[in-house]
Amino acid sequence: MRNILVALTFVALAGPALAQGLTEPPAAPGTAPYNEWLGRTFSEVMLNTQDETARTDILNRIVATDYIQHNPLLAEGRQGLIGFIPVIYHAMPDAKFVLYDVFATEQRVVTRWSWTGTLTGAPLLGVAPAGQALEFDAIDIWTVRDGQLYEHWDQFDWPRAFVQLGVKGLPQPFYDVAAQPYDR
Repeated sequence: MRNILVALTFVALAGPALAQGLTEPPAAPGTAPYNEWLGRTFSEVMLNTQDETARTDILNRIVATDYIQHNPLLAEGRQGLIGFIPVIYHAMPDAKFVLYDVFATEQRVVTRWSWTGTLTGAPLLGVAPAGQALEFDAIDIWTVRDGQLYEHWDQFDWPRAFVQLGVKGLPQPFYDVAAQPYDR
C-alpha cells in the first residue's frame, strides 16, 4: 500500500512532465547511462515540450540552480534557460527538435540535434517574422554535477540559420554553406 501511495504522489507531482514524455533515469546519477538520460531529456523531451509549466518542471529537475551558460545569447543560470525557451515558441509555434546522437561519460554529456520551425510569431534574435522556414543543426556539451546539468557549451549552424532567416549582407561563404544539402 505504501508503495502505491508513493507512486501516486510522484505521478501527481510530476504529472505534467510525465505526460510530455519524461521518463525515469535508467541508472544512478554519476553513471554514463544516467548522463545520457539527462542529455536525451533536455534535447528530445524538454525542448519539445510546449507547455511552459511542464517544461519548467523538467528544467528544475535536470538543470542545476547555479548552471553556468557559455552561450552569451542566454542569461546565466537555470533561470536563463527558463526565460529563453518560451522565446523560441513565441517566435516559432511549430518549433520541433530532433535528436540524432547522445554521447555520455560519468562527467559529461554531448547531444547532436536539429531545430526546425517557421518564424510566424514574435521576432527571433532581432529578425522579424515573415514565414521563414528554419532548419539547422546544433551540438550541446554539458558537464554534469550532482546528477544535474551544470555547465554548458553549444555550437549552432549559424550560417545556415541566418540565411534561412533572411539576414542580409552576410559574407558569401554563409550563403554557400546554406546552399549545401544537409549531411547528417
